[in-house]
Amino acid sequence: MWKIINSPIVITIIVIAAAFIFKASDQPKLASEIRAAYDEINAILEEGATEAEKTKAIQQFAEQVGSQLSEGFSSGFGGGSSEKKIEENKAFIKARNNLSISGIKYAESQFNRREKVIFKLKNNGKKALTRLKLNFEFYKHDKLIDCENVWINEVNLLEPGSEIALNQTRSLPKENQKEHKSDEVIIKVTSFDIEKIE
Repeated sequence: MWKIINSPIVITIIVIAAAFIFKASDQPKLASEIRAAYDEINAILEEGATEAEKTKAIQQFAEQVGSQLSEGFSSGFGGGSSEKKIEENKAFIKARNNLSISGIKYAESQFNRREKVIFKLKNNGKKALTRLKLNFEFYKHDKLIDCENVWINEVNLLEPGSEIALNQTRSLPKENQKEHKSDEVIIKVTSFDIEKIE
């Protein structure tokens, strides 16, 4: 039973249904994020990755869908005072300002149709962070050619003072790959949760 529930076909059906629900219930952001995750897993599966890589991709995809569904339901049923929201926003901005991204550079990818970027993410603040999401902007000759928002599944909890090296890959088209390769990447932190560890 668990294998059936965890199968890519079942997950895909759930995701498509969720995307329609969120679109219909004024949650276009969540719907587009689910669609982006779906497109990414298709790219991985099409490129002849190993079984271990395919399994990891499917697991990450399922985790993203689960967290996005949770976020959608929370926003639908949640309330709260404006003062509380202001305090949360202040805490978010403070924590985000204490995050640093360094050492951004290109690296060799094991796949022909992908370009790979490596970088370091450090938490210089006093709060532990979880469910991190980064935005990648890809430029060529100072013009934006691509962008994507990505959940950082490799990090369960980014503790105060900790640093981790990460990578992000980007799919390239079959034709004219050279023209579509970027020459600059800008990475921004767009989302995270502040986790209490005491």
